[in-house]
Amino acid sequence: MAEMKSKLQDFYKRLDSRKSTYFLAYSVIFAILAIGVFSFYFFTRKTFIWEVDGWEQHYKSLIYYSQYLRDFFKNIFINHQFVIPQWDFAIGEGSDVIGTFHYYVIGDPFTFFCFLFPAKYMYIFYEAMILLRIYLSGIAFSLLCFYIGHKKRYVLPGTVTYAFCYWAIYNAVRHPFFLNPLLYYPLLVLGVEKIIREKKMWLFTITVAIAAMSNFYFFYMLVFTTIIYVIVRFIFCYGKNVKMWGKGILRLAVSSVTGLCMAAIVFLPVLHVFLSDSRFNTPNKMGLVYPFSYYAKLPGLFIVEGDNFWTCMGFAVPVLLAVLLMFKSRRKYTMLKTYFIISAVMICIPFFGQAMNGFSYMCNRWIYSFALLCAYILVCMMPRLITLERKEIRFIGVALTIYFVVCMCVKYSRNGKLISAVAIGAILLIGLSIKNVNEYNRCMMVTVAVMLAALANGIWKNASFGENYAAQCISVKMAQEDVFGSEKELISKDAEDTDFIRYSGSGLSYNMNCITGISSSNLYWTLTNPYVSKFRYDCAIRLDTLLPHKYTGYDDRSSLIALSSASKYLVSKTGGLVPYGFTYESENDDYVMYNNDNALPLGFTYDKAVNKREWEGLSAVDKQKAMLQAVVIGRSGKDTREALPDRVSVKDLSYDSQIKDYTMDYDAKEVQCTDNTFAVTKAGATVTFKFTGSGAGETYFNINGLDYEGAAQFQLYFGKRKFDPLDLYSKADWKELSHNEKKKIFKNFIYWKQC
Repeated sequence: MAEMKSKLQDFYKRLDSRKSTYFLAYSVIFAILAIGVFSFYFFTRKTFIWEVDGWEQHYKSLIYYSQYLRDFFKNIFINHQFVIPQWDFAIGEGSDVIGTFHYYVIGDPFTFFCFLFPAKYMYIFYEAMILLRIYLSGIAFSLLCFYIGHKKRYVLPGTVTYAFCYWAIYNAVRHPFFLNPLLYYPLLVLGVEKIIREKKMWLFTITVAIAAMSNFYFFYMLVFTTIIYVIVRFIFCYGKNVKMWGKGILRLAVSSVTGLCMAAIVFLPVLHVFLSDSRFNTPNKMGLVYPFSYYAKLPGLFIVEGDNFWTCMGFAVPVLLAVLLMFKSRRKYTMLKTYFIISAVMICIPFFGQAMNGFSYMCNRWIYSFALLCAYILVCMMPRLITLERKEIRFIGVALTIYFVVCMCVKYSRNGKLISAVAIGAILLIGLSIKNVNEYNRCMMVTVAVMLAALANGIWKNASFGENYAAQCISVKMAQEDVFGSEKELISKDAEDTDFIRYSGSGLSYNMNCITGISSSNLYWTLTNPYVSKFRYDCAIRLDTLLPHKYTGYDDRSSLIALSSASKYLVSKTGGLVPYGFTYESENDDYVMYNNDNALPLGFTYDKAVNKREWEGLSAVDKQKAMLQAVVIGRSGKDTREALPDRVSVKDLSYDSQIKDYTMDYDAKEVQCTDNTFAVTKAGATVTFKFTGSGAGETYFNINGLDYEGAAQFQLYFGKRKFDPLDLYSKADWKELSHNEKKKIFKNFIYWKQC
């Protein structure tokens, strides 16, 4: 025993004196936790690729980027041409390459070497970069603490806390590049400290450049979180010294502008796309406060895994003990207390979450900065935590008990996760209260407690008896065999055709067109052309109001398919209609491909023109009829008017259409119909519309002026086939729903049609 104590003491002495020993210890701990947290993926042969955005966006963008880089290097070293493609028709119906993929891969230093991996094994690179991001985040945090002057034995538990906070565990699989700010933020803070203490700007400048090139979205948040830190730091560092404030701000401004200039070649084009994007211009109002359930969940989520408007904390339970000890200390740690209170207020007020998200929808994705603060508080409080006095032990014990009781009284926190987390804290407190235990053993206790807390959060998140997060990821087999999909297998037969090819369809995989290299009416990327989304909205194509950046097909409407220049149509064998004017061509195990007999080329001309304002007043069905006969134009100058075809009124356009008679069936005891108004008196009441469609053509069923209170289901049958139910809300009722409630509706594949 004495020999073990001596070895442990020697280890911590080497840890404090040698950075190599520290990084070796951190690397070993990281390996243990990485295996423990992500072991369920290996046991079940799952990849780290989330089956939703991970598969549809992140992984496919990485595949696309790898081929993009290979083509780039091929042009340089083989063809001796410096060519950087900036537009690709295979991105949806055609889009900007940098503007689309900067959010995911372009500029991110962790994705650059993807060109070395073939598509079949890209998942290995994908997973390795996730782990590397987490690992380097801990390294960056360590360097910050070293620079400030903390002992390495105190830094180690804080580093593990930061690297394996729930933000990292949650987003590692969900959105890999969401881990990048965990790395960049401590480097930015370190850069600020270097400017303050040494007047050296190089680290801050380089970090700003890399962060701006990596991802505009998190760079925006990093700017705000860094500004908050700078303000708090300057207040406690310079006080009322205006001269020092001016010098500090000037150095930061020069450094920031220099970094932005270094990143401008990527950042400026993306900024232009972002400012006009359809998603971030979508209005989304939020109240002054969150729903009660949000606040009820917060205390428990401080130490356990869970998502609450993206407020992902899940810090190791020693952090809770450190925070309690910090606030018990009077007239000490004032800056840390101030920063903590500011962050807590920001978490509690929706405005800050919305502001940090570019004033779009509300989410607290800036929480990585709070993770840094809490981990740093643990580092600062380590000397006190391992030398607790009896009264401090009693205080923390009572506070921990009250915390546990309060959380257990709330149904959202009443679970095994909280019990296990508090149990770890209680055992740690008991261990720290034992006399005759040296400082090194106490440091080991805290480090082990942090590791156990991180393992607990990871297990509860990923295990089958927990949230079973691992089950939501695609298998290794799928990543290897289905990366190109059966769409490419079928459509690529026509890829060598010299004519332009665009395909549409039902049941298609999002963004597979990037892999096929063929244009498609299918897109799901964060940044999109707002005019495409506006066109779809004007034509009443089923489109998630909150997701204008996600769409596929044209509701099986032959007119719109033709106008989009789609010559091929794929119908999933699991279900889907064949639009009018399409003939069978070929099939495989998953899809049947049809040829568009009325396909229009990529470019065509009109001999008539109609006014845009007049066109906007038409119904959705009449709009598409009008576009088949005339070009829609807005205001134009004299030169433009002379070059345009003859202007006509929409009334002068002819349509080959018939209005069918219909009947309504309903139970008079359940539904009362007067003056085109339905009064429903019984739950489950139905109104059935019956009519006969056209044999050769398309049939549309349109209800004008639909607006009512409450929610109801509208069911449409085509023959014996039942269409998916649509949950309809009045415009006023929909606005009253919170963003989270709207997300739940969309998540269950229930769509809203605006009245």
